[in-house]
This record gives sequence, structure tokens and C-alpha cells, in this order.
Amino acid sequence: MTSENFLQYLEDIWGWVQNRGEQLFSHFEKLPRLEMALQVLILTIVFLLILTLIIAMGVVLLRIKNNVIAKRYSRLEQSWEGQIMDFLSADGVELTPVEVRKADRLFFVQYLYRFASRLRGHELQIIKDLARPHLPMVARKLQSGYPELRARNINILATLGFPEFIDPIIEALNEDAPIVKMAAARILADRNYPEHIGLIMPVLSSFDEWSMNFLASMLAGMGPEIAYRLREELQNPEGSVRVRIASAEALRRMGDLAAPDIAVQVLEFGQDPELSASCLKILRDMGTPRHRPLLLGLVASPVEVIRIHAMSALGSVGSIKDSNTLRQGLDDPSAWVALQAVRSMGQLNAIELLEDIARSDHPRVAIARQVLAERNHL
Repeated sequence: MTSENFLQYLEDIWGWVQNRGEQLFSHFEKLPRLEMALQVLILTIVFLLILTLIIAMGVVLLRIKNNVIAKRYSRLEQSWEGQIMDFLSADGVELTPVEVRKADRLFFVQYLYRFASRLRGHELQIIKDLARPHLPMVARKLQSGYPELRARNINILATLGFPEFIDPIIEALNEDAPIVKMAAARILADRNYPEHIGLIMPVLSSFDEWSMNFLASMLAGMGPEIAYRLREELQNPEGSVRVRIASAEALRRMGDLAAPDIAVQVLEFGQDPELSASCLKILRDMGTPRHRPLLLGLVASPVEVIRIHAMSALGSVGSIKDSNTLRQGLDDPSAWVALQAVRSMGQLNAIELLEDIARSDHPRVAIARQVLAERNHL
């Protein structure tokens, strides 16, 4: 069929469709309004019925397809399981490599990945050796597919091919999908590769949907070698607030002894309440009495979260003579501030003051009694 004949064929079809459409509209125009509405309703019902049948057939066919695939995969797993078990128990005996068809390679690697999650040492290395010929194919798939699939492939490469396949994982940090970028960052945040902090920090600000505890734990897991970079980020007034908070939390978890002085510098500017709260946690855990004057000023902050953490830190680095300052926190409008003030008094062993409050008619006397009861049960 020539192109001219094909175009003529399309024109004939379009002319037929137009003719049928004109006949249909002409038919409806001649009908009484009530009968026309009834016929439109009938046609709509028929259309919906046909659409429902098509969808139902699609669902059934998809279910049949999935069942066929599941049975096929089950047979493959059974055939591979015995061979893999032979490899794991061979004790140096050379065995024939597992034969895998090209179409089954990705599923084979996924199957080995499930094995690898339960193994360590020599057995894990055997699984890695079995997977190695197929990992380049997995690396190529990092650039295609939906984000969740790409993130899973990153985890597969990290488990079965790290650090040999580190380059495609580094490239994944430039992905637009947050879940892919986060998977790559989590893998690269390896304690044995502290130099990766230079790759991770520039993209950390894009993880807005991830828990701050998770980010801080990931950074802290890289070890004290990256503390210098975290201090720089915490001290950077132009940096992302979330990144600075994550850096502060990571430094606190590491127990970095230089972090309190950096925290004091950040607190003096007081740019963000949450950032200030993270710095106060550093002073609570690693502060010294020389930080006490700063804390005495912050217990009267207009921001509730800062008052809470300032009183908590004062309970750690202050002295018994700060009890009266903390006593004023019992009159704070916030019950959380009052509770922390009383707990800090308990930390400073201001037992007599707490007992006086517990015997008084103060509106928050129950808090003092609760803290005393907690101390008596230690």
C-alpha cells in the first residue's frame, strides 16, 4: 500500500465517522426531549457496562500473568537454591557456575540479594562472587525505571558490589528523585570512607522529607573523622538550617569535645529556635560550668523550646546556687518548661527546695511531687 492509498484510506474512515456522527445527532434532534434523555441515559449505561467489562478483563489477565510469573520464579528459586547451598558448603571444592538465562539475570541477582542479607564473612563473599558477572547490568538499570526500583538496585549494588561499583552510586546523588538520592547517600555514608562526606553534604539539604534523627544517625555513623566538616557546617550562617541541625545532632552523638564552643557561637546569634535547641542539647551533654552564664540568659528566652532546653542544660552544667533561677521556671506559662525546671532542680540535688514546693499550695505542686517520686525510685 502506497502512502497516497493509506492517506485516502484514512480520509474514507474519517468521512464515515463524520457521517455516522451527523446521523446520530440528527436522530437525537428529532426526538422529544424526554425520550432523548432516556436514550442518552441508556447509551451511558451501556458505555459504562462495556468499560467495566474491559477493566474486569484487564484485571483478570493481569492476575493470570502475575500468577504465571510467580510460578516461574518459584521454579527458578527451587532450581537455584540447591546449587547455591552447594557453593556455600563446598569448602574450597570447585563447582560449576550457576547457569542463568539472560532474561532471568535480574531476578537471580535479586534472589542472591535476599540471601546476602542473612550472611556474613566467607559465605557472603561467595554470594558476591556469584552475583559479580551480573552486576554491570544492575548498574545500567540505575538510570531507568521508577524511583523505588532504582533505589532498590542501589541497595543491591551496595550489598553485592561495594566498593567496586561505587561510581554509579556516586552518580545517583545527582538524581532528581529523593528516594534514589537518599539511598545513594546512605550507602556512601560508610565509616570506612570518611572522604565521602564531601559528596554527601552538598545534597543533604534536599532531604526535607526524611527524619532528622535518621540524617543525624547517618552522619554520626561515618565516625569522628568527619567531625571537622560537621563543625564547619554548623558554624556556617549561610547554610541550610536542616543541615546545620543534622550536623549538630551528629556531633552530639559522636561526643565531639569541640562542639560545645561551636554551639555557643551559634547560640549567640540565635537565628533559628530548632537550631538553638540542638545546640543547647550539645551543652547539656558536653557543656562545662563556663557555659553557665549563657544558659542563665536563655532560661528567660521568649521562645518556649529554647527555655526548655536551656533549663535542661543548666541542670547538667549548673550548680546548686542556680536552683532559685530554675524555681522561677515553675511559674512559666508552659507546663513543659515547668516540668523541665523541676527536673533540673532534681539534677542539681536541690532536694530541700523541691520538698518545700511539694508541701506548698503552688498550682504545679504535682510536678515537684512527681520528680521527687522519680528520684526515690532510682
